[in-house]
Formats: sequence, structure tokens, C-alpha cells
Amino acid sequence: MYQSVGARRLLYRSQITHYVKAGLIDNAIKVFDEMTQSNCRLFSLDYNRFIGVLLRQSRFDLAEHYYFHHVIPQGFSLSPFTYSRFISALCSVRNFTLINKLLRDMEALGCIPDIWAFNIYLDLLCRDHRLDDALELFHCLSRKGREPDFVSYTILIDALCKSRRFNEAAGFWRGLIDKGLKPDAKACGALVIGLCSGGHVDLAYELVVEVIKGGVEVNSLVYNALIGGYCRAGKIDKALSMETSGVEPDLYSYNELLKVFCKANQMERAYWIMVNRMQVKGLCDVVSYNTIIDAFCKAHQTGRAYNLFKEMYRKGIQPDVVTFTIIIKAFLREGSSTVAKKHLDQMTKMDIAPDQVFYTTIVDHMCKTGKIDTAHSIFRDMVENGITPDVVSYNALINGFCKASRVTDAVHLYDEMQAKEFHPDAVTFKLIVGGLIRENKLSDACKVWDQMMEKGFTLDSHVSQTLINALQLSNAT
Repeated sequence: MYQSVGARRLLYRSQITHYVKAGLIDNAIKVFDEMTQSNCRLFSLDYNRFIGVLLRQSRFDLAEHYYFHHVIPQGFSLSPFTYSRFISALCSVRNFTLINKLLRDMEALGCIPDIWAFNIYLDLLCRDHRLDDALELFHCLSRKGREPDFVSYTILIDALCKSRRFNEAAGFWRGLIDKGLKPDAKACGALVIGLCSGGHVDLAYELVVEVIKGGVEVNSLVYNALIGGYCRAGKIDKALSMETSGVEPDLYSYNELLKVFCKANQMERAYWIMVNRMQVKGLCDVVSYNTIIDAFCKAHQTGRAYNLFKEMYRKGIQPDVVTFTIIIKAFLREGSSTVAKKHLDQMTKMDIAPDQVFYTTIVDHMCKTGKIDTAHSIFRDMVENGITPDVVSYNALINGFCKASRVTDAVHLYDEMQAKEFHPDAVTFKLIVGGLIRENKLSDACKVWDQMMEKGFTLDSHVSQTLINALQLSNAT
């Protein structure tokens, strides 16, 4: 009899295995149900294996059913490995209630989740903004013998930084090091990027520099965060000195440095860095040149900017649409239309297609120099060439029409904006209302003012007072 029952048990197991391998899970479930209803004795092993199959197939409701209606009532238990698989699988569907029930059952059995399941659940709690629950789980399982690994620490350091709990994040980093765990690039990134985003760049550098010197290879995001953090804090010399600390900036980092120097009106120093540090390392591109050229143009040093523009060619760096926009805008501002036209032709020969910013720059210049019809023609060319104007493009032309006392054309453009579902901004409304006041079209000005207020904008005090005064004068007469 025993041999007969044992043979039937083996047959059931064999059938279930066959159906699982064939992907016929419903058939496997049917056979397993038959097995539970037969006089065959089932063991914990059978339930562990079968619940494992259900978890792999994401049949979580059935796994829960067998656990609560078969495993528990019959006095069986799952292995720590199966419990861990169960918990990690439930994380994908955020079933916190069942996860916590399984953790309590594990505690009653004196076992704890495997480290990978622990980390998956820890990460879920952090992503679900349950940071305090994650910290409690971390400390609770640590006390029960589940030693966290560097992944556990990385998860919490990242979450603490994102919650701006920087001191706690630093404390966890020190705890990681004190335990002899070796952080990887991801852990370094979580700490450095998080601390630098909160303005704690000195602390970030202090915590990771020895790790980097110790041989941990970190990616460019870490370097960029440190250098960018020092730049934002105005500590340019510290950003530059990082090279001697074993930190090697990449192209992005150097370009960020150039922006900071240019913003501080130190273009010559930016140029020195580009030539003596970047170019010798092969780390110089069109963005590097654009940054410095634009700074010289804004400082009205167009000649210096143009020399850099020509230098690009000599060094084999091809200008892009941004370069040409900067240069052409500078020459137009200085009244050198012929030189600007020459570079426009050069763009065409190089097959560099104008973009929205380029067209808007030209339209704005034409309007400011009184060439309104030319500006309007260029604006239409932009649209016909498939480049969608934005509110800045519209405002440039509307401003030109209003200054040329062609407010009717400006209003038509304003109506076109709304018909095409472009949303006017405060500048648009100010231009239109001001133009209508100057042409004494007060009723229309009031209508536009009403539309402006409906959209949540307010007219500046000067224009509103001008309109009120005009209305009072009109009523008096």
C-alpha cells in the first residue's frame, strides 16, 4: 500500500513537472489539485515547488490561496528561499499587506528573507515614499541577523538624499565604510549627486575622494556632479583642482566650467582652459566654442568672437546653427548686414538648416531696424519650412507691427496665435493693448484686457494707467 501511494505521488509530481515544462500551467494546476484531493501524502516540498511555479507565472492570487488554505492549515511552512521569492514577486504588484504578513510568518519561524528579497522590498518602500518604513525594516532585520550589503546602503542613501535628509545619508555612507563594505560606482553616484543637488558639495567630495583614490571606478556623472556643484557654489578653483585629486573631468564637465567662467565675464580664462586643458586632451567640441563666442558677443567684443569663429574652422570643428545664430545676431546688432548676409549664405552652402531660434533672431532684428515687411516674409518662410514659431517668435513680429503703427496687422497675428492654439503671454498682451491705446482703439484694448485677465495675466501699472487715463479723457469729451 505504501509503495502504491508513493508511486502515485511520484506520478503526480512527474505529470506536474511535464506540464510546467510544456508551459501548460492550467493543466499543472489541475493535476496538483487532484493530488491534494487524493490519499497521497503531500510534503512541504510539494507546496514550495508548486507555489514557486505560480510565482514565476505571476499567478499571485493562486499562490496566496494555496498558502492560506493549504500550507498554513496543514501545518506546513515555506522555506526561507520560497518566502523570499514570494516577497520579491509581490513587490512587482505592490501588495504590501501580504508582504508584511509573510514577514511576520517568517519571524514566527525564526527565519529572515534572503538579501536580494530584502533589497527589492527596501527599494519598493523607498520608491513608494515610505522612507521611514524602509529605515525601520533596515534596522529591524539587521538586529535579526540579516546583514545589509552595499546595495541596501545605496538604496537608502539615494532615498535619503532625495528626501533632503543629507546628514542621515552621510551617516549611512560612513556606516557602509565602517563595516568594510566597498561601494560601487552606483553607490558613489547616489551619494555625490544627491549631496551636490542639495548644495553639500564639500561633504560629497570629502566622503568619496578616498574611495575614488582607493580604486573605485566612478562614471562621469559623479565627476560632473562634483565639478558642477563647485561651480554653482562659486568655488571655481576647487573645481579646477579636482584634476590633481584623481578626478578626471569629461567634456561635459569642462563645458560646464566654461559656462561658469563666461557667466563671470572671464572669457579669456575660459579660452585658456579650452586651449590648454581641453584641446590637449581631445575634449573640445562646438559647444565649447559656442559658449565662449556667445560670451564675447554679449560683451560687445564681436571681433574677438569672430576670430574664434574662424579658429574653429582651422581646428576642424564645424560650426552648427547655434554658432551661426550667435555670429549673425552680433553682426546684425552692429549694423553689419552685409557680413550677416555672407554668413547666412555660408549656412546654406553647408546645408545647416535654420531653426526656430535663428528665424526669431532675424525677425526680431528686422523689426527693430524698421524692415517690417521683410520680417513678416521671413516669419512666413519659417512656417512654410515646417518650423513652428513659439510665443517669442510671435511677440517679435507683433512688437514690430505695433511700433510701425500697424496694430491691425498685430491683432491679426494675435488672433492667428489663438486660432493655432499658441498661448499669448504677458508680453503679447502688453504689446497688443499698448498698440491699440496708441491708435485710440480703446474699446478693442478693453476687450483684450478682459481676455488677459481671464487667462490669469495682469497688465503692468504703466499700461493699465495709460488705458484708464485714455478712457477717462474719451468719456470727458
